[in-house]
Amino acid sequence: MDKRISFPGDADFSPFYPGSVVLITAVDSAGKVDICTVGAWALVNGVPNMFGIAMCARPSGESFWKRYTTTCIEQTGEFVINIPHAGLAEAWDICGSVSLTRQPDADKFALAGLTPAPAAKVKAPLIVECPVNIECRVHSKLELPTHDWIVGEPLACHTAADVLDGKTKLAWENVAVLK
Repeated sequence: MDKRISFPGDADFSPFYPGSVVLITAVDSAGKVDICTVGAWALVNGVPNMFGIAMCARPSGESFWKRYTTTCIEQTGEFVINIPHAGLAEAWDICGSVSLTRQPDADKFALAGLTPAPAAKVKAPLIVECPVNIECRVHSKLELPTHDWIVGEPLACHTAADVLDGKTKLAWENVAVLK
């Protein structure tokens, strides 16, 4: 396998993001809902299960500013991790491009063609079109230079029957396969 080396600051330096994105939904203390596309998330604890999400929390250049979803999570201590299928790429692009911090009147559900649904345990809505939705309560937070790594305890998980039955797999066609 041929490899190239680059370092932070090099023009061709790129972080390795081989996996899926998720759509985080959250609601502020006044009931305003937001959706944010997040590329850094993971199962971070086994027993009990806990999930981590990286939320932009501080300004740093043109690409990084505090997302309104981060404000919502700070205010309510809750969020939903919505795992989309690859066919929702346009929707996650819209949710990652439109910012309620910069466009406070935007309706991301309408813009992205997504449908909200009530959650069982948290105030933030589920996204109907996503085959998996994980309702979480904030457990802890690690402040990093531009992002907060927010750890959530899952309170409920909604999974499409086809996924549970093994008829549908959440396959990501754009994921690099190492040979």
